[in-house]
Amino acid sequence: MQNAQPQGSLMYVLPLSDGRGQGTVTGTYNPAPGETRHDAYGAIRRHALNIYPRLEGATVVFFTLEPNAL
Repeated sequence: MQNAQPQGSLMYVLPLSDGRGQGTVTGTYNPAPGETRHDAYGAIRRHALNIYPRLEGATVVFFTLEPNAL
């Protein structure tokens, strides 16, 4: 199966939980030149909170950022 959508060079998974609710974001990411893993984490966490604003104070349960290649 082919995916016609362009994909980023890295794949991420970031689940959030606050004891009352949870939410998970997954996707791909292209870091800017010189961007660190911590920079990417911050950007992805902000993206997650745009989707799940009620989880503003939630704990990140897990975070992975891996090359998007097989």
